[in-house]
Amino acid sequence: MSNTALKINYIDQKTKHEFHLPISVFKKPSNSKEYAKLEKILDELIDEVRDNDKHPLAIAMQIIGENLEQYDNEHFSDIRSDIDDIVMVKFLMHSHNLNQSDLADIFGGQANVSKFLNGKRPLSKNQIAGLKKKFGISADFFVK
Repeated sequence: MSNTALKINYIDQKTKHEFHLPISVFKKPSNSKEYAKLEKILDELIDEVRDNDKHPLAIAMQIIGENLEQYDNEHFSDIRSDIDDIVMVKFLMHSHNLNQSDLADIFGGQANVSKFLNGKRPLSKNQIAGLKKKFGISADFFVK
């Protein structure tokens, strides 16, 4: 019996690009080193497969991607889980070099921006929609 590891071997007939993937790529990563290795393989698969759902390596790409996503979900909290709305708006203002008067149209006046930033008023649905549009971000950052 041979000690050769099981592999998936694929050669693209047009490009002659070769993939020799060990069967272990289907195992969920258990640490950051394994994660980085699988992420590199996934990047190569994405370059090869693109949007072709019928590509022979599409299922391998999908499984590796899902395993990496599951690792992320288990090891890292949601991006929104510990950031409150005030901190998020202050960050957005700072990163876009804005002041309170720049958000007055979204909040219905600079006084309302000030009340929100001082914790005296929560965001309304319209304000969330305005922030979403102005900064090009998901409303999920403000929905608890």
